[in-house]
Amino acid sequence: MQRTGISGVVLGAATALGLVAGPALAQDPITVGVSWFKFADERWVIDEAGIKSVLEEAGAEYISADANFSPEKSVADIENLITRGADVLIVMSGVADAVGPVVNRALAEGIPVVAYDQLIEVPGTFYVSFDARSVGQELANGMLEVAPEGNYAIIKGDDGDPNTHQMFGAYQQVMQPKYDAGEITVVGEQFIDGWRPETAKDTIEQILTANDNDVDAVMVMNDGMASGVAQALEEQGLDIPLSGQDGAPGALNRIARGQQTFTIWKNAFDLGAKAAEVALQLAEGNEVEGAGTFDGGPQGVELDAILLPVERIDATNLDRTVDVGWATVDRICAGVGDNAPAICQ
Repeated sequence: MQRTGISGVVLGAATALGLVAGPALAQDPITVGVSWFKFADERWVIDEAGIKSVLEEAGAEYISADANFSPEKSVADIENLITRGADVLIVMSGVADAVGPVVNRALAEGIPVVAYDQLIEVPGTFYVSFDARSVGQELANGMLEVAPEGNYAIIKGDDGDPNTHQMFGAYQQVMQPKYDAGEITVVGEQFIDGWRPETAKDTIEQILTANDNDVDAVMVMNDGMASGVAQALEEQGLDIPLSGQDGAPGALNRIARGQQTFTIWKNAFDLGAKAAEVALQLAEGNEVEGAGTFDGGPQGVELDAILLPVERIDATNLDRTVDVGWATVDRICAGVGDNAPAICQ
């Protein structure tokens, strides 16, 4: 049987907004330990708010640590969260292979682990994320709408992050006919360690130099890296299509200002809330409502999972993010000049 990778796992918008009830807490409050890999990115403040909103309502305790892009510190942080008494862990791994052994240790000690937004292929973990294949497909479809031919540069995420490969595989499937027809040529392609914006900026500068600025579009896998790429393009006076992913407020502002073409919006508040609900249910030993299975990672490990849907946002539908309270008009439209999108007029 051909593996689909996802089984009964992508939730609709209503469920994504947290309609699955959390468990009743025991008398002693549950302690939820959250290990962040790169909290400096503006998106993760939103994820944290979603997590805290559920934990506070449930009377649970939140403890956390930030690895600041260091796989070694990520491992130490998880060990420290266990020592501090975490009853359940939410782990944003950054580099999944690095944290595998300590995740195994936690599970062996009876501490449930939620792999948060980035896959950890350790049997027994619960995967909560967005549908990475849909992200890749939407990145490709969005780029083809604005740049159906020409020279492409591709700025990918960390090579050690399974999400990078899931997204890129889906992206390539959509783009392959264009490659085969000779309509699109990839003139530069690079993984970015830690998804670092400054590394993405340096990389696109090198690609531009190598090609005498003859680049017609840049596919970037997330908004943090897109911020660095946008700066490099502006410095070179280039106004070309640029993608991103996450729907970070800064990216929405760049879209309104014409510095980024679109982003794949991932409602991180909802994701954080869902992860917290799952963590509480696991800590109580309860079955997680709405869970499916996922086995689409590089190693094919089958995990219980919940994946949330994504949406492409460009200058024509920025209001979608305002309608649900994700962003404000003032934040989106700050510094917007001539040719402002409708939301800023």
